[in-house]
Amino acid sequence: MSHSVYLSNTISPSGKDRNDIMMMEWGYEMPLLLQPLLISGGFIENDILYYDAKSGIENLKRFYNFLDATKSLINNKSIFTACKNKLFKYLDGLEHAYFSMNARDVFNMDDTPHDEQAAIWLADIAYNNAMITSAMDNNNISLLSYNKLKHVSMAFYSFAELLNYVDYYYGWGHINEESGKEEIYYENGLWGLKSSEGEILLNPQFDDFYEFSDQDIAVVMKAQKYGYVHRSGEIIVLPEWDEAYDFDYSYLAIVQRNGLLGLIDPSGKVVVEPTYENLNKVGYNGHYIAQKNGRWGILAEDGKVMVDFKYEKIELLHDDVFMLLKDGFYSLTEDGEQFDLIVRKAPHQGFAWAIKGEGVYLIDKYGISRANKDLVQQDAESDGYSFYYDEVVRDRLLAYAKTPDEETVTDVYTPVEELYNIGVDAYNRQDYQSAVYHYTLAAEKGYGYAMNNLAHIYYMINGYVDNDNAFYWYEKGAAARNTNALNGLSLCYQNGIGTIPDIEKAINLLQQAAEDGLAAAHNNLGFLLIDTDPEQALYHYHQAEELGEPDYGCLGYLYEENGDFEIALRYYRKDESEIGAFNQGIFHQRGLGTAKDLKAAIGYFKTAIDGGYDRGHIELARIYLFEEGFIDKDQAKAHIAAAEKAGLEIPGELLM
Repeated sequence: MSHSVYLSNTISPSGKDRNDIMMMEWGYEMPLLLQPLLISGGFIENDILYYDAKSGIENLKRFYNFLDATKSLINNKSIFTACKNKLFKYLDGLEHAYFSMNARDVFNMDDTPHDEQAAIWLADIAYNNAMITSAMDNNNISLLSYNKLKHVSMAFYSFAELLNYVDYYYGWGHINEESGKEEIYYENGLWGLKSSEGEILLNPQFDDFYEFSDQDIAVVMKAQKYGYVHRSGEIIVLPEWDEAYDFDYSYLAIVQRNGLLGLIDPSGKVVVEPTYENLNKVGYNGHYIAQKNGRWGILAEDGKVMVDFKYEKIELLHDDVFMLLKDGFYSLTEDGEQFDLIVRKAPHQGFAWAIKGEGVYLIDKYGISRANKDLVQQDAESDGYSFYYDEVVRDRLLAYAKTPDEETVTDVYTPVEELYNIGVDAYNRQDYQSAVYHYTLAAEKGYGYAMNNLAHIYYMINGYVDNDNAFYWYEKGAAARNTNALNGLSLCYQNGIGTIPDIEKAINLLQQAAEDGLAAAHNNLGFLLIDTDPEQALYHYHQAEELGEPDYGCLGYLYEENGDFEIALRYYRKDESEIGAFNQGIFHQRGLGTAKDLKAAIGYFKTAIDGGYDRGHIELARIYLFEEGFIDKDQAKAHIAAAEKAGLEIPGELLM
C-alpha cells in the first residue's frame, strides 16, 4: 500500500471532479516548502483538508521571495531562480478555488480515527505556517527553527539543509507537473503543438517532437536535423543540428554537427562551437568532461575551459573531485601529486583510494590522507569490492593493510580529524603554536571545525591576534557551514575585525547560526536587538535558554523593562554573577517583584561589591543616608569614597 500525501487544486470540497488537478504525491508528509499554500480558510471534510487557493498562492510567492532575499541561505541561486519561476508559473496556471490535502493513506498506518488525525494535521500545518509567517514578518530566517516545526522530515537538521537538498529542487521537485497543458499532436505524418484551448501554436511540420524539458524547451526533428521549440510555440532553433539534447536543469544543452559537439543556451545562441569529440555533463554543479583531439579536459558550467585538454582520461569521483590520468600517472589536480593508481571505493568514509608504491591514501571531501589500515582491509574484503576495482588492486590494498604499523610524522597526509584533535589537545595545553600549526593543516583541507578554532586563536589569544587572519578563517569556516564560524564571522562584522563594520551582515550571519541551533548566536542576536526590537531580543534569549545556554541577566532585564518584576526577579536569582547580585539588591531595595527588604538588599549589594561590581557602593550609600533604621553617615561616606575611587560618578543627592 502507498503511504502518500496528495495535494490537489480542487473545484469544490463537495467531491472529486474529473477536472481537479493533482499537484503532488509525496510520501508520509506534506512537504514543508509547499505548506505556505495551506495558509487560509483551512477546514476538514471527509477527512480531507481544504484551503483557499488564491491566498495560498500569494502566501507561497511571498515566502519564496523572502527566501530569495535572505542572504547566504541559498546554495545555488541560478537553480533556485529557475525553480522558483517554474513554480510561480505553474501556480499562476491553476484556476480552481481550493487546495485539498488528502493524507488518508498515511492515516491508515495509525489506529487513531481519521477525523482526529486530520484535525492534528490541520493544527500542525497552521502551527508551521505561523512560524513561517513570523519569520517573514520579522525578516528573520532564524525564527524558522527546524527542530520546532511539526510533522517534517527527520532527515534534516535545519531549514537551510532541507531547502538546499538537491532532489527537492527548491520545492519544484515536489510538484507532479503534467507533461504540459499544451498538446503535442500528430497529423498527416507530422507533429505540431496545440494550446490547452486547442489553439494551434505550431502547425504539423516535424518528423519527431520530444517531450518538453524542465526549461520548457523541447527537441524537434525534421529531415534528420534537430532544433528546439519553446512551450509557447516559439521556434528557438530551426532544425539544423545533426543531434540535439535536452536542457533539463542545465543552463546549456549539448548539440552536434559533423561529428563534433558544442553547447547552446536557451535562446539558441552557440556558447561553445562544436569542437569536441565527446562532451558529457557530470555532477550537480554542471561541469562537462570533454575530449578534443583525443585528449580530455573539463569545461565549467558556462562552457569555459577549467582543465586543459592534455589528459588520457578524466573521471568524476565525487562532486567537484576529478581523477586525471596523464602519462600513466593519476592525480586530482593539474599540478597535484602523482599516484600509480586512483580507484573508486564504496562511498563510506571517503570515495576513492590512491595508491603509490606500497602506500595507500584515502580520498574524501577533505582531500588526500594516509589510509587507515583497518578501513582498507574492511573495504577490500567486502563482498562488493569488485564493483569498484579488480583483483590486482584488491591485492595491493590488502598488502598495505597487513604491513606493520610504523610511527608516522604529522603532515599534510595525516587524516583531517586527527590533525584537528591534535590541535585541540595543544590548545587545551595552551601550546598555541602547535595548535595553530595543526589547525592550519586541517583548515587548509577544508575542515570547518579547524577553520573556526584557528580563527578563534587569531581573534583573541594574546600574542597571536591577527585581525585579517581571524576574518579570513571565520569567513572560510562560515562558507563551510560551520555554525560557530558563522557566529565568529558575525562578531568580525560587529566589531570591524578584519573588515568594515556591517551590522546587517552580522545579524544575517547570526540568524543562520541560530537557525542551525547555536545558542550563542541566539544570545548575540538578543544583544544586538535588545534596544531596537526587545520583543525579538526576548525571543532569542529564550531560545538560548531552551538550548541550555541562558543569559539570565538579559532575560531579567527585558522582563524588568516590560514591568514583569516577578519574572524578572526569578531570572536575576538564577544569575550567579555580581551583576545578578546587584539586580537582586535593587529589587529588594525597591520592593519590585517581592516585599521590600533592605537587609537582604544590603547583603546582595555587598556580594556584588565582593565580585567587583562597584555600583553596589552607590546603592549602599543611598541606604545608609536615607533609609530609616539603617542611617549611618560614616558607612555612607565610606561607600561614596569607594565609589569615587572606582571612578564612578556620584549622584548629586549622595554628595555630602
